[in-house]
Amino acid sequence: MRHCCQFKPDDIYYLRDNDLFSSRQLAIGFCPICKKPVAELTEWRFDGILNKITSSGINANDLMLKHNSEIIYSQKECNYRRFKSKPFGWKYGLNKQAKSGGKNMVKQYACDFYGNKELIKSSPC
Repeated sequence: MRHCCQFKPDDIYYLRDNDLFSSRQLAIGFCPICKKPVAELTEWRFDGILNKITSSGINANDLMLKHNSEIIYSQKECNYRRFKSKPFGWKYGLNKQAKSGGKNMVKQYACDFYGNKELIKSSPC
């Protein structure tokens, strides 16, 4: 995104296709220099022409509200779901011993630094 300088957007929303456009994205963020909200709508026409609309300030909020009902998902939601499902990134092993029916059981878990755990193996001791 570009306003006073080039910067990365805070979030990218993916919008539904309509009659004229496909591959629609709405990127929003705050300019690091002037601290104004900036919105950029990028969409491809079916004849192959790129249409890019950039607005800032109150117009950025209006653009966001105009396309709010067309949002399918956002990039932050996808990243959040990925981190909360299974161990992701750096992993470490955790062994726990528990008694089950008078026998000792060792359970081995794979853990990550986001708090997710997954049982790998359970074996009698």
